[in-house]
Amino acid sequence: MTSLLLIVWLIVGGVHIGAPLIYFGLMRRVGAKRDYNIEQKPIEPDVSVIIPTYNEAPVIAKKIANLLENNYPLDKLEVIITDGGSKDGTVEIARELLERRSVRARILTQRERRGKSYGVNVALSAAKNEIICLSDAECMWEKGALHNALKYISDPSIGSVTGIHALSGSAEGLSLSIEGSYRSIYRMLRVAESKLHSTPVAEAEIQVFRYSDVKKVDPRVGADDTCIALCVVEKGLRAIAAEDVMFFDPTPGSWTGRFRQKFRRGQHILQAFLKHSRLIFRRRDIFSSVIFPMEFFIYVINPLLFPLFLVLTVTLMATNLLLALLIAGALAVVAAVPGLRTAFTTYLTNNLTMLAAIIQEARGNKQLVWTKIDETRVSPETAEPPVIPS
Repeated sequence: MTSLLLIVWLIVGGVHIGAPLIYFGLMRRVGAKRDYNIEQKPIEPDVSVIIPTYNEAPVIAKKIANLLENNYPLDKLEVIITDGGSKDGTVEIARELLERRSVRARILTQRERRGKSYGVNVALSAAKNEIICLSDAECMWEKGALHNALKYISDPSIGSVTGIHALSGSAEGLSLSIEGSYRSIYRMLRVAESKLHSTPVAEAEIQVFRYSDVKKVDPRVGADDTCIALCVVEKGLRAIAAEDVMFFDPTPGSWTGRFRQKFRRGQHILQAFLKHSRLIFRRRDIFSSVIFPMEFFIYVINPLLFPLFLVLTVTLMATNLLLALLIAGALAVVAAVPGLRTAFTTYLTNNLTMLAAIIQEARGNKQLVWTKIDETRVSPETAEPPVIPS
């Protein structure tokens, strides 16, 4: 019986841990050896920048300043604030700042908060330009980010361009260290997938696409950015994450804040993946045959294997003293080595977060409207500058 249990444990563990590690390793090699194979040229088209807001008074002034100082011609920008019924003066602050700079801008307000995707649709229907750029109110762009994104969208084969996250230079503590480890791994993964074809996960901190390709997002999906990326792939275009399109987004320093943020984000990506799951069966390119199936496995299937692997591990340790000692010794080594400890904690938190997100989605609570995380609502005086990844 113990032998059978050991075989099952090895198989489940090999799939649960081995498959993602092999995929990450292959993508690391791809990212180092390939380029995007894209015809890039500098362009300066008229752009409609959509900023969804809800109670953004602590950050909206710096957001607008960051946007207007991004080295892009102001006469080519249309700024659309789509507000979900803010009660803290967000709309008034934004209107005063935009009028002071004489920027082409509109502020669209909803009487009640109905979710970010709903607000994005309101703005899309009002946008006057073919090129659309989404951006969250909390994030800041590196100078030149919009220019860099547009040079990729100049290639007609590219349907969506998103950026990569730069962490704060003063990130301290285990929670932020784990977030840094997570971001570095997935930054590498998104870029490598983009160089092969497309990455299914986009970042709404900055995302550029054409209105003719995406006129509306599904209001039942929280991850409007990932939904847009998958929509353009379904149209036969590529959705990429560009190495030189960088942004800074505040990361919660506490475990509670980090879990809430990742839990919500994970559930919203899950919604987008389930909506576009038919892409797995298209089997016409490397995205549908390799990239999306592996990402679907990592986000949807693998978290379900986590409790099974955990139960098998505990059962083996309880029934076999030698295996118990070996596993305990391995865990002791992991705990003693900082790099391994961070990787192991990242593994645990990611699986627990996605498992919780899957359960929440199965219960029908989609979190399309959510509570803000106060510790990420920084003022201009306390905001940290981004660290540009090497």
